Amino acid sequence: MANRSISRYLVLLCLLIAASEFLVRGPLRLLRLGDFTDFSGMYVASRQWIAGADPYASSQFKSTWSAAGGPAFEGNRGSEANVRPAYPPSSLLVLAPFAFFRWATARNLFLLSALAMFPLLLWSALRLEGVLWSSNTGLLSCAFALALAPWHAAIASQSISAQAIELAMIGAALRSGVGGGLATGLALCLKPQLAAWFLLFEIAKRRWLRIIAACAVFGVMTLFAVARMPGGWLDSYRENLRYFFAIGGVNDFTLRNPVRFELLNPQVMFYYLTQNYRVANVLTWLLTACLVFLWSRRNWRSESAQLATIVLIGLLPVYQRIYNAGVIVAVLPYAISRWAEMRGKLLIAACAVFLIPGTAILQTFYRKHWIGDTVWNHSWWFNLLIGPHATWALLAIIAILIFWREKTTSLS
Repeated sequence: MANRSISRYLVLLCLLIAASEFLVRGPLRLLRLGDFTDFSGMYVASRQWIAGADPYASSQFKSTWSAAGGPAFEGNRGSEANVRPAYPPSSLLVLAPFAFFRWATARNLFLLSALAMFPLLLWSALRLEGVLWSSNTGLLSCAFALALAPWHAAIASQSISAQAIELAMIGAALRSGVGGGLATGLALCLKPQLAAWFLLFEIAKRRWLRIIAACAVFGVMTLFAVARMPGGWLDSYRENLRYFFAIGGVNDFTLRNPVRFELLNPQVMFYYLTQNYRVANVLTWLLTACLVFLWSRRNWRSESAQLATIVLIGLLPVYQRIYNAGVIVAVLPYAISRWAEMRGKLLIAACAVFLIPGTAILQTFYRKHWIGDTVWNHSWWFNLLIGPHATWALLAIIAILIFWREKTTSLS
């Protein structure tokens, strides 16, 4: 009894420490440094869309931004990426309510929306695995999730991925088919390349009402957004996409991009091996196709493991940044409840890679020249092992979930 009481206090202490870290590295860091965030571009785009102007016209960004009370672009404040919104038209309607406010208020409201849905995200992950939040497993899962560096980065940078992941997880956990479909549909509107894999999970479960509702939300939002667009918006949108995906751009996976290790997609490694852009893409898609096939053929006993696996596979084929790895919250209750098994220990070890902002640390070392250009661009061990360590951790989690034989009973 005494040992059980001590264990409980230790669990609660872990939860308190993790919550404190989450607050300091997430929302408080945003409020201290967040004049320009990932949300800035789509905030301005939504204001322009409401006014009937081209939401993707970068030439109109600064005037709209200044009129909304945004700070001036001075010195290292703001960048070219801030003025080129690249999220799909469907996101404009979802984000429009924030655009009615001036920038400082809109930023804080957007932050509150992410924080308000985070407990629902944790509830969803626990519900999918059938774990009580008040149990040690439930509290440790919450503590682990709060300590994840990708979530700190997503909150601090105001990545729209945060709300997309939260909505998609909530949609998967809701018992109501219509409610689940609406939440998944909103996630599709914000981040289709991420939420589409949640939709694939619903297809595998044959929950057709959810699928119809999600597609209907996405379709209606897209059509309504496009209907209000002025002529020429598609050219502006394509121009912004070309900027981000150009050779050397921030989303490029080749050696020309100095921040390429922020990307999770294996093209970073395949390009280093082949030095061929098309081959790197083909190899990544072949790997993804093989993993999806194996996922579809497996007899899953755990709904959360089934969901987590396909969503993590979805991080591989197309552009995904490190903060999108926050979807590993889906696997935490499953892994922690199986701590007594080697399978659980290995899953937790792989997930623990994301407790440290490893990619950010490497980037800092490179900027300070503690890692030289020779190592950063030419060393095989750095480009295949150290730099893309987050991708290897994801692949390890996927491999364990797919290939490790599951016992019929588990620790809960």
